[in-house]
Amino acid sequence: MASALLLFGAAACEERTPTSLDESLLPPEPVTVEVRLGWDQFASNLEVFGGYGAPEELGTGVLANEYADTLNARTLVRFGAYPTETSVRDSLGTIRTDTNLTFVGGRVVAFFDTIASTNTSPVTLALGATENEWHATTATWTAAVDTIGDLRPWPEPGAGPVTPIGTVDWDPDAGDSVSFSVDSTTIAEWADTTDLSRGMRLDLVTPGHRLQVTTVALRLITRPSLNPDTLVDVTAPRRNLTFVYDPFPEPPPDGIRIGGVPAWRTVLDVGLPAQLTGPPELCAAVGCPLVLESGQVNHAALLLRSRQTETAFQPTDTVRLDVRPVFSRAAMPKSPLGSSLVGLTEGGRVPPDAFGAGAGVEIEVPVTGFVRRLLPGADEGPDDAPNTLALLSVFEPLSIAFASFHGPGGPDEPVLRLILTVSPSVELP
Repeated sequence: MASALLLFGAAACEERTPTSLDESLLPPEPVTVEVRLGWDQFASNLEVFGGYGAPEELGTGVLANEYADTLNARTLVRFGAYPTETSVRDSLGTIRTDTNLTFVGGRVVAFFDTIASTNTSPVTLALGATENEWHATTATWTAAVDTIGDLRPWPEPGAGPVTPIGTVDWDPDAGDSVSFSVDSTTIAEWADTTDLSRGMRLDLVTPGHRLQVTTVALRLITRPSLNPDTLVDVTAPRRNLTFVYDPFPEPPPDGIRIGGVPAWRTVLDVGLPAQLTGPPELCAAVGCPLVLESGQVNHAALLLRSRQTETAFQPTDTVRLDVRPVFSRAAMPKSPLGSSLVGLTEGGRVPPDAFGAGAGVEIEVPVTGFVRRLLPGADEGPDDAPNTLALLSVFEPLSIAFASFHGPGGPDEPVLRLILTVSPSVELP
């Protein structure tokens, strides 16, 4: 009886086989795996370019005196035409517009970023009036003017000489600003907007620090004709605010540099393998060789390992990284760039300590769309998709400080991380 039942069962199974739901005949479930490609497997031709933007574009200044035994920086400021009228209360108490102003003095007020400045105790600052013509966009530590066909050095490197105006102490615990008194003679000289030598230089006298100047204001003291017994403050519009510094950092002999002013960009070519033959975990899961296709890539990201930036240029605030396709590698450093792959609102945010005492942090920069376009099956095939990437800061320029990462070679080299979803091949019985 048992034998009969077994035979029946076998026969019944044979009759159902052509239309059965035998799991061995169903396509295997897709498998998601992580793959990490070393530098030599996905990238080449790393190159660092500098010169993007100028200190004047920041709208802020920097002061330094032998900071980290290296950096010196001075801030230059020039103001526009003085106000020609102001509202005053006359001797009868009526508020009227006075267009006949006599400037009897003024104050230069400098404001600082207490977080970005390195000093925690009082430091001494000096203010002087510039004596030579200078061009705000091109001025450097050694050149007062550096335009096309016109290169004029400073008589003294570091935007000198200057006519001393005064010194003051700034204590960050007491506030974020200091004020310099300016006499009427200097105020009258600064009123001549045709004089390209006019302006002021702000210095840090105390050595060993780096200060961030957020802005500088000129408060003019005027004696209005409608009420000569009253002194009124008016503010002159700021025309130029820039800084000069020394030494200017050299391009790194190896590694990746991003940011600074003028800003640095790092460029690399990306070439993905046509197929993967490892790692063993991948081969065990889906079989090797695996032909890479665009639709398999769920996520792709550059993994960068931070390295310590030289102390004089270490960031003091969060660094925001950007990555963009380069349309023409041959046109670098002037090639136009594509849209951001990380988004301007977020960017790759990296804490400043990652480039100082906390160096060695792994930073992930997403490049999923870029990688997909380089693989077969993408809307843009490998023949028409840019294969060069530029690593840069979200805003250029943003700060005198810059970010540093390890380059090719060694255990901390850049890595391409891929999250792939692959359907294992189906073998017919």
